[in-house]
Amino acid sequence: MIRVNGREIVYEKGMTVIDALRAAEESADGLTLVIVNEKLLPYGQPYTETLEDGSHIKLFPIVSGG
Repeated sequence: MIRVNGREIVYEKGMTVIDALRAAEESADGLTLVIVNEKLLPYGQPYTETLEDGSHIKLFPIVSGG
């Protein structure tokens, strides 16, 4: 299993971060920080890193105000 923002999805061999986000019905735009297993992914990447069973993905939208 993989967790995306606390939601469990089924792990499939060769699954990438973007595959997991799609399976969890989540998305990461240019204003979202993506953290995989406590590691911040580089900003603006296509998120093609492969995952291992048990991985955790957290999404943090960047919010600004005035």
